[in-house]
Amino acid sequence: MPSMYSVANGLEIAIAIMLIVLLYHALFIAVDLRRILRRVDDVTKQIEEVIMKPISMADHVLEWIMERIEQDQKKSKNKAKPAKK
Repeated sequence: MPSMYSVANGLEIAIAIMLIVLLYHALFIAVDLRRILRRVDDVTKQIEEVIMKPISMADHVLEWIMERIEQDQKKSKNKAKPAKK
């Protein structure tokens, strides 16, 4: 019949082995989570690029239109002023 100490030692060894297995699995879970987060970050960057491209293009077009309007206003002011003698 096993003594109480041998049963306790056996349980301690079993618990230690289970903790090692648990830590081993936790390591793989952490690595997989890092990979998933990188992919999510890449997808987020791609979505941001897709959204920002049309906004950027619209901004460039509006700037170009504003420059043309300002140039036309300057030309019309110069034509409206009489020449000084």
